Amino acid sequence: SPGFDGSVDRGPVPHRYFWSLEKDPAITGPFQTAEEFTKGIALCSKTMFSEMNNDSFHCDYLARHLPSALGNYPPMFTHGDLWRENVLVRKVVIFTNEEEYEVAALVDWETAGWYPSYWEYTHIFPLLQWIDDWPEYVENILDPLPLEGAMIWFVFNILEF
Repeated sequence: SPGFDGSVDRGPVPHRYFWSLEKDPAITGPFQTAEEFTKGIALCSKTMFSEMNNDSFHCDYLARHLPSALGNYPPMFTHGDLWRENVLVRKVVIFTNEEEYEVAALVDWETAGWYPSYWEYTHIFPLLQWIDDWPEYVENILDPLPLEGAMIWFVFNILEF
């Protein structure tokens, strides 16, 4: 772990939850601590709502509770957008002449970087449609973190309005 959350070149976090028109490093990072990372999300949401002249009660909630809800996870290199459309598979025939699929490549790396180790799973969580077995595959690939996932789902509902 490099000891920070941010882009691969030690720059700002390359995710829209950390976007700032003024390039405010309190929002964009890079961040030295997990608490700074979560406060960046809360500050981004507050900035977005104030620009639209909307109340920011849920943004204040995020500022108060994200740091304790998401804890102190270490930075981990993360794809950042591990959605099914970004996983390319190929059909293979195994020794029993049965067909299986294996991962051939991952595409869409522009949001890759160093994120808290919960990020890969929790960023997928709000996008799961629960209409097929994709959520189960995700749990076989990544450590499931349902409580952290629910918190990022709340963030998603605020920032993706």
